[in-house]
Amino acid sequence: MAQNLPSLTAVVSRFPAPSQTFILRKLIGLREAGIPVTVASTSFTASSAELGFPMLSLMPWQSPRVALQASSRSAWPAAFSAVLGGGQKQSGGLRHRVTLAPLRAIDSDIAHFEFSGIAASYLDELPRLHRDTKIAVSCRGAAEQIEPLKNPQRRVALERVFEIADLIHCVSDDMRQTVEGLGAPADKILVNRPAIPVDQFSALRDRRLEHEGPFRLLSIGRLHWKKGFDDSIRAVAALRKRGIAVEYRIAGEGLEREKLMFMIHELACEDSVSLVGSLGQPEIKELLGWADALLLPSLSEGISNAVLEAMAAGLPVVSTRCGGMAEVVEDGVNGILVEVGDTGAMCDHLAELAGSADTRSRLGLAAAATADERLDISHQVGRFMSAYSELIAAS
Repeated sequence: MAQNLPSLTAVVSRFPAPSQTFILRKLIGLREAGIPVTVASTSFTASSAELGFPMLSLMPWQSPRVALQASSRSAWPAAFSAVLGGGQKQSGGLRHRVTLAPLRAIDSDIAHFEFSGIAASYLDELPRLHRDTKIAVSCRGAAEQIEPLKNPQRRVALERVFEIADLIHCVSDDMRQTVEGLGAPADKILVNRPAIPVDQFSALRDRRLEHEGPFRLLSIGRLHWKKGFDDSIRAVAALRKRGIAVEYRIAGEGLEREKLMFMIHELACEDSVSLVGSLGQPEIKELLGWADALLLPSLSEGISNAVLEAMAAGLPVVSTRCGGMAEVVEDGVNGILVEVGDTGAMCDHLAELAGSADTRSRLGLAAAATADERLDISHQVGRFMSAYSELIAAS
């Protein structure tokens, strides 16, 4: 069966990236289903070799001269040398040749750029790659929702990426609308929502919902402005003013740490709010077992994997109504939705959860049922396999 399935090269910027477990899970699922998967990346971490994927080292488009100086040409794969070397006449100069070399080494049926920004950064070379390889690109959030606002040239680049691509993967219907507004043809779009290995989190449902001490609140995500942690800290400060004891832990790292530490100090929340740093999956699962509820205060999301993991663990979730979150969280049924930036509503709903184990249990049970029915990684992998096979069959 595996011989009849298309081969895939997943193009990422770092592999495996701690904040991108969703990509690793997808690729493992595809490999286990019989699809030959290669990973192409500009950076491989120490654990990459242990994962068993064939690896292809890319050179960053932004700095090929630096990459050329830092690398020994003799250490490059033979396919690189074939493009760069000898008497072959190449167009586009050294910059193009250095960047093009690893892309031409891709010989899979499909090259899937896991973020549209990566495809945009290699835009000049995509038509060459496209001669022999189908191109898929994923649209997940900030690259489509935020970057075009900061840089008008990104919008132009994305329009061209969408014109070249054969398949445009969107993580939500909300993202579909966003990319259609950026010129993506509707007939190329596949909506395939994020998913998780539910069985890895379902054992956490047996934890105690009642315990002594403060209300235990958890958030997970990079310390980035779009994650809205300044809003969640304000909401927790308001909870304290109501006399509600709360212990709030934020798991993640990033450039906003200094700002958030200052806010915690200014709002006198040092004994309630902790920035616990970047954690691995075992530690995240431990925190999910510790928490009474998960809070997603984001300004922008595709669909949050942290929320999916919390739902699979049977936790009640309070989320902003950003991106595609309303496609997973049904307000009042399997979680709670508030408007972006509405710290008052966050505080009100968190106070309700803090005061009622029954409410936490009801929402948590419904969240777990949603995870069992809709959020398992097997559903996502199956849809990708069908889409990839149809892409090759159509050609």
